[in-house]
Amino acid sequence: MAYSSTVQDCLPSRRSPGTVYAPPQPLEHLHVLDLLELTGSQTKAARALALHQSTVCRSAALMGEQFRLQPRRGASVLRYGSNESLRLLRLAYRAHRLMDGLLRVATDPLHQPLLTGMVSVQPVPPRFRCSRQWALLLKQALLDGAIVSSWCHPRLVASERPPSWSGVITVPLGALPLQLVSHPPATAGASAPRKVLLPCRSITPLLHEAMAWHGFQVEQQPNSCHDVPSWLKRMGDRQLAMPLCPGLVDPGWIQAQSLVPYPEQLCLMEQLWLLLPQGQVGSSREAWHLIRTLQQRVEQAGEARLVETELAEEEQ
Repeated sequence: MAYSSTVQDCLPSRRSPGTVYAPPQPLEHLHVLDLLELTGSQTKAARALALHQSTVCRSAALMGEQFRLQPRRGASVLRYGSNESLRLLRLAYRAHRLMDGLLRVATDPLHQPLLTGMVSVQPVPPRFRCSRQWALLLKQALLDGAIVSSWCHPRLVASERPPSWSGVITVPLGALPLQLVSHPPATAGASAPRKVLLPCRSITPLLHEAMAWHGFQVEQQPNSCHDVPSWLKRMGDRQLAMPLCPGLVDPGWIQAQSLVPYPEQLCLMEQLWLLLPQGQVGSSREAWHLIRTLQQRVEQAGEARLVETELAEEEQ
């Protein structure tokens, strides 16, 4: 899902042209542990880091031994343990990223296109999480920013009063409409099944409630599957619909995936927030440019969806 927009990240990089950021040697094992925490498995971390899985395993074991970490089996975040010593080291790593003009910003696969092409953002594999988990990752300095949807919050929030967490700044980015898409029925004239594919209920509780209220049967995507191809495969195999924002995908992407708008469209609007840590990062020029660029991109994505809807109505 590549983002198509004329908006460019106007922030001049502090790195020399053509250089790629790499953590300093004393922080290399921490970098591996961070990606292990953020991706959720050694296999995915190794893929994201372009390393052998055994290297990831050794780095995690070394960090666990030196920092006396106690794994939290079954936990959704900080599965490999944390303590004050490790948190302070992560704050040092955050300061080094910022010194180099870089922020580690994450979001879920649906909104990952908003970050495409930003030279001031360190890529992180996308993953669905609830808002509380995103805030915790910021407070523990694993992330420098996170784009969060209102559907991932446990309760409805007025747009003028975004949620708040201690030590975290919540910046409204705007609103986006979601559209249900699905594969066309195998038989011409057949009605589309009222089934929809969503992340786990614990991650998007309000979206589950909205779909159930409209009479849809919800099927949950396994929490281990966060990549777009896995979602598309499950959709096709089980004839499921899925919500997405057409303004966040390339023109023609929906058709290229053999998807069509679901016959019954619902009014699904989401508020987007950017979570930032209070302090140096939240007040930095990198954060200011990130906010401005994301707000422009969200506005353009919403306008693209509006134009598409108006054209479809004219054709009918």
